[in-house]
Amino acid sequence: MRELFDIIRANPWPFGAGLFVVILMILAENFGRGIHGGGDTGGDFSDAAGCDGGGDGGGGD
Repeated sequence: MRELFDIIRANPWPFGAGLFVVILMILAENFGRGIHGGGDTGGDFSDAAGCDGGGDGGGGD
């Protein structure tokens, strides 16, 4: 564990950039819900195409 902290202390930029990306993605997902319909779709992504997942399932002979 001490070696890991020594590596981070020697070169903190990659770890700081990774933390920044994680925070940025969390903010983008939270603000994105408000733009794309208020989050009332029950999932993270809205069904923009309106597909219900139905199909004929093929015709087995």
